[in-house]
Amino acid sequence: MVIFLATFIALLQCYTGLVKKERKEFVVLGIDPGLAETGFGIISCKKEKATQICYGCFKTSNKDTPSERLKVIFESTLTVLEEHRPQILAMESLFFAVNVRSASAVSQAIGVIKLAAAQKGITVFEYPPLKIKMKLVGKGRAKKPEVQEEVKKRLKLEKIPRPNHAADALAVALCHWLETNNK
Repeated sequence: MVIFLATFIALLQCYTGLVKKERKEFVVLGIDPGLAETGFGIISCKKEKATQICYGCFKTSNKDTPSERLKVIFESTLTVLEEHRPQILAMESLFFAVNVRSASAVSQAIGVIKLAAAQKGITVFEYPPLKIKMKLVGKGRAKKPEVQEEVKKRLKLEKIPRPNHAADALAVALCHWLETNNK
């Protein structure tokens, strides 16, 4: 019981900021969730620099049932988590204006991604699109090409990552890095 209490107090101190442990380097998995395509982007972060590790997209077939599509997203997320061992998962939060059916499917994809992260003990952060655009471009109403160009510039890439969902996922990962470095 004493060991448990001491561990709990140490964790509480770290969580509340009473004890500052500065990590030299950490890996962030950015996710742009979707049922048809879920973009992912992995970056290595240091205080002054973020470097792209890899990016891509999980694609599902509209011929499969929704349950089968969610299984593909869940298993693909687990594979990336196991292969790259990120400490953080940063995800674009759900934004919907009109299409409730689409929002429901995306929220289900978000759920299975969060489940995969929870199974691996990885903390999940969510960022709304406006915050991501604001952090990267400096304006919340930035257009997609502006954000993609900023991803290319900040990660020192030769070209804009494709597909678009992968570029968006890298933007989410960069947003988290910028947020944690107060930039």
